[in-house]
Amino acid sequence: MKEIIKPSKFQKDMITISMRNFRTTQQGIGQKLFDISYQKVQNMNEQIELDGMEMIYIAQSLRFQSKQFAQSGRNELAKLYRGYGDQIEEVRKAFQMRNMPEIAKNKKAASAGTLTA
Repeated sequence: MKEIIKPSKFQKDMITISMRNFRTTQQGIGQKLFDISYQKVQNMNEQIELDGMEMIYIAQSLRFQSKQFAQSGRNELAKLYRGYGDQIEEVRKAFQMRNMPEIAKNKKAASAGTLTA
């Protein structure tokens, strides 16, 4: 299950810059998982298909970059990055809610099979 987003050129740049800078805060397996999403973002064209975790990484990265801009007094950029991070988070929440019933249904089906075995 994936969600398609179609960022503008400016939004693509925001995501790329944010993820590049946020990457340095990751360690170990967390960084390896993050790098998979980062590589996908670097290769995106007009649109990108993301799962929930990838959207979380993007939102976290944008918020991290927003804080960096705010600390350096670049408040307008901070607001832009924070706002876009919030938008990505809303898309993720909607995606999760749309797909949650399918996940719950699959769990019930799997557990029902093990009860009769």
